[in-house]
Formats: sequence, C-alpha cells, structure tokens
Amino acid sequence: MSIHQAFHKEMKDAFKLDAKKIVELFDDINARLDYYEVINDLPTHKSFSKVVERIKKLQERKSVFPDGDPLVVSYQGTDFELETLFDLVGWIFSVTGQIPKDATAANYYYPLVILYCQWCRTLSANSKKEPQMVQITWFSQGSTKRVCIGSNLDKPKKPRKDAARTKRFDRLLKDDLAREDERQKSYVGDGGQLIGHCAETFPALFIKSLGNKVMLADARGVAVKPFEALGDEVANKFDVPNTELRITLLEDPCANCKIVLPRLGNINLNNFSVLNL
Repeated sequence: MSIHQAFHKEMKDAFKLDAKKIVELFDDINARLDYYEVINDLPTHKSFSKVVERIKKLQERKSVFPDGDPLVVSYQGTDFELETLFDLVGWIFSVTGQIPKDATAANYYYPLVILYCQWCRTLSANSKKEPQMVQITWFSQGSTKRVCIGSNLDKPKKPRKDAARTKRFDRLLKDDLAREDERQKSYVGDGGQLIGHCAETFPALFIKSLGNKVMLADARGVAVKPFEALGDEVANKFDVPNTELRITLLEDPCANCKIVLPRLGNINLNNFSVLNL
C-alpha cells in the first residue's frame, strides 16, 4: 500500500534526512505556511517561527531541554508551555500538513509516527536522550482530520524531569483531566510513573482545547517504543507490525492514561489498543 507524503516529501525519503536538512525543512515550512498547509489559525502561525528558533537553540546546546523557561506556543488559539525538543517537534507534526481523506493506520498514521520517532532520534543526536515512548492520536475536528503527537519524559535528570512533569500535571488539572489528590499518585502502582509523564499528555491536552469540535468516539491512537520500532531487526519500519510483534514495538495505554483519557468525554479506550491498530 502506498505511503502518503509528509510535508511534501515521501516519508521514506524524509526518514533519511539528517538534522541539518530537517531544520532546513522546518525553516521552509515557516516561510511558506500556507503551502505546507499549516493549520489556518493566526496564533498558530505566529508560533511557528518561535518553535523553529527554539529547536535551533536546543540543537546548538545539544540539549533536549532549554536552559530557561518553556516556550509558550499556540495550538489553534490555546496557549501551551512546551519544554522538550520532542514536544516542539510533536507540535510541528500536529499542526502541519493536510491529512489525506483515505488515510489509514497502515498508509499514513503509523508511518507518520515512525517518522516522528526517527526525527527525534536524529535531532537529539544521542540515543540516550531520545524518548522511550511516543504517542499519536488521530481524530476528526468537524470534517477535518487531525493528528496530535507527543512523547514521554523518561530521559532528563530527575529534578528537571520532575519540574516538567509537574507543569504538565498542572495543565491537566486546570483542564479537568487530573485531580489534585492525584498529584503524587500513580495508578500504575507503587513507584510507577506519575500522571503527566506519559506521551499521551499533550495529545490529550490539545484535543481538550478543541472542546466539542472533536468527534471523541471516533478518536484513535497508538503508543510506540522508538528504541524497538527503529531497531535494526525491524526490516520494514513503516509497516504496521503483525499481531505478535505489536506487543514488542507498541504499548496499550497505561493505568494512568486509562483514568485520564476518559475524562476527555466519550473516548473509546478500545480504539487505543495495539490489537485494534
């Protein structure tokens, strides 16, 4: 089955871009927002140059995290604080490009999240810094198809990771996706990751910001383990894994996400199962 273009390049070609070429592409998108079909929203357009410049600074510092405050960017008119390189690249993927009407998990959404995994690896230039989990959610906003992509917070040193996780939790709390008594509670179990850590966080927050414009019951998604999905033993990385391999490369929503995601509304968690991809 054919793989659709991503950002006006065939995904298999885009997969091979080095860090310099990826940033040059981001610059070109910023210069031609309409050509690349960035979401037609003025605050989103104004945010694009800031996002690209922050990515460049992080690359200069060879860092995933900034040395100062997170960057405030708009997603369709709602402001969010993005910290990591992976959050910023995920935002670009979430606002750029027109999703084909015939898009499926096999011919578009799964290849797109694999491309995101690869670009995170390339831009971080250090496998020890890349995320251990990423997540893509696809949904309809009225008659328009959208994607949101995010990553988890596995890799930074504990103080920075805790601070970033707290910011994420505070936003989930503000948007009624978390509760104050869950601030230090993990449904995963004692010692497990806390709410706000997961790759699903920003996709959920972006969707929440759109209110009743989203057809929640039809929303679908999958979490991917980049280390495994990009491994040398995976010959055709863009192909949706067979049932046996999915358990190794993909991940169902964790116990925290099974609490948070239904708070969006009429979400069907079965649509986020690796077996239903």
